Amino acid sequence: MTDVLSPRWRHLWENIDHLTLHMDTFGMQVPANSDYRGNPDLWNSEATKFVNKVNGVLRHHKCNRIKKFEVKFPLSSVHSSEIDHWVAFAAASSSEMLNLVLSDYLCGVRVPTKHSERYNFPLKHYVDLRCCQLHYMFLSTCRLETVPANLIGFSYLFALQLDYVQVVDEVLQSIISSCRALHHLYLRRCDKLINLRTSHAELVTLEVSNCWKLLSISIHAEKLKCFSYMGNKFVNIEYECAPVLCELNALFRLHCEFPLDCIGAFPELKTLRLQFPSRLRVSHILHLSGRFTGLKEIMLYLLTSWKKSIRFVAYLLKAAHLVERLELEAHGNLRPPKKLKIRWPKNFTPTRLRTIRIGGFSGESEMHTYTDEGGV
Repeated sequence: MTDVLSPRWRHLWENIDHLTLHMDTFGMQVPANSDYRGNPDLWNSEATKFVNKVNGVLRHHKCNRIKKFEVKFPLSSVHSSEIDHWVAFAAASSSEMLNLVLSDYLCGVRVPTKHSERYNFPLKHYVDLRCCQLHYMFLSTCRLETVPANLIGFSYLFALQLDYVQVVDEVLQSIISSCRALHHLYLRRCDKLINLRTSHAELVTLEVSNCWKLLSISIHAEKLKCFSYMGNKFVNIEYECAPVLCELNALFRLHCEFPLDCIGAFPELKTLRLQFPSRLRVSHILHLSGRFTGLKEIMLYLLTSWKKSIRFVAYLLKAAHLVERLELEAHGNLRPPKKLKIRWPKNFTPTRLRTIRIGGFSGESEMHTYTDEGGV
């Protein structure tokens, strides 16, 4: 655009330090009613067009220092040579942020790359000291196979997000050990992970979501403050060292019951978020003193009718007598039980509770959904 405005501005874009390369960047549009699944040649044509446009930008670009380099387009190993060149460009330009999103969705439409071999991200480009400016990396729909002996380029990596990335336990552990400054780690839909071990002195946030084959998680992180797990099944979580954990999220979506026993004892825990598809029985862990004494916020999400098991909420409040905010939300088609009598725990008054938020419920047409944000 600057090219057509003035000859003096013709080459300004060549020194831009933020490169965000999407379809919108190049003015590409998905044709209406495009059948990429039924007509792969149509998709191949769009992919070739996009690759050529990216190559054209990088061929003319002259900036030696890139703050952000992002490519978002469904590609696979078929385009490995071109993508290798893009990654090499980002590394040589000392990019501070690298986002490589090769998802098989294009404007909400699935394209025929789902069963294609995923692109193998070349970590070899990050063994140079010039790459040490990399602070944030987001990889999606690719794979990580080998780790160079000296991955110096990850020394200052602050946040790492892997989404739908094929990586085995040993490779991931080796990458994490090379990220000496890593504070935030997000692992989503990494279906090759089985026994995840995260041992890091600087890690503050850990999120593990929908890693279907995962069996266990071992955590040794002295500065970890927030841990989140979401999945369809129970995994064995071992807290080797997490003394300052203050936020814990355990979200399950299919039929399984998460035992509160494995939550562990965290003196600094302030926020607890739980989601259970099946009814949760009152665990004996709730009757142990000291386990939840520091909690200030509790969020509970119900996916099925709990019936009498709803008394778990009251016992949890009793075990966490300093709670100031309670959120209770129901999802799905839950029918209210008839003539249900729930006994409140004896000798218990939630004196610190100030806010109750109830969501996801509905009544008759003449009734109103009500949320209480005031004192109780």
